[in-house]
Amino acid sequence: MEALRFATQKRIDIECWSQEQMDKRLQAQEKQAQLAQNDGPENIAERVNQILEQALRQRASDIHIEPTETHLRIRLRVDGVLHALPLLAPELAAPVIARLKVLASLDIAEHRLPQDGQFALNLAGRPLSFRIATLPCRYGEKIVLRLLHQVDQALDLEALGLSSSQLAAFRQALNQPQGLLLVTGPTGSGKTVTLYSALQARNREQVNICSVEDPLEIPSPG
Repeated sequence: MEALRFATQKRIDIECWSQEQMDKRLQAQEKQAQLAQNDGPENIAERVNQILEQALRQRASDIHIEPTETHLRIRLRVDGVLHALPLLAPELAAPVIARLKVLASLDIAEHRLPQDGQFALNLAGRPLSFRIATLPCRYGEKIVLRLLHQVDQALDLEALGLSSSQLAAFRQALNQPQGLLLVTGPTGSGKTVTLYSALQARNREQVNICSVEDPLEIPSPG
């Protein structure tokens, strides 16, 4: 066992399976092989792109991909609420998840440890960035994708929809020489735009600004 670990540089776990479990796993692999013949890499890539494009059209903030014993479940989070897409065959789980892991340069051979990363694609004629997180589960791996939508509005404090008193208090807080300013809220409520607008308001030649962010959502000059 140690020789295998050294040769593969991978973590190796030992499991005891019954004959029934082995038969089920072999049958699943045979189904997956048949599916691969009928639905090759090009079709899998197209399926994944269709899912991502649908999420983009519906202005989803997240995509949840969850394999179960009987199907592959995909749900889109729109305005904080999850909406289910049509169920896919369970045999599609492995190739769909592998495709997403390849896009994000994750280790497709690692199924027991969580991974996270990011990638960018051109969808519907526009660039779009994604964050990806994988998590092992009973029937494979769950994946959550966060869509980093391009900000269409100007980064201006006046465009945030604050009242005059709120705007004045916000500007006063931004102009303090030190302190901590927390911007909180649910997904899609405008936290990112608010923070970037605040940075833009402070971005002057006399001020040195450093941000710590991963990934960089809105490129700014300087």
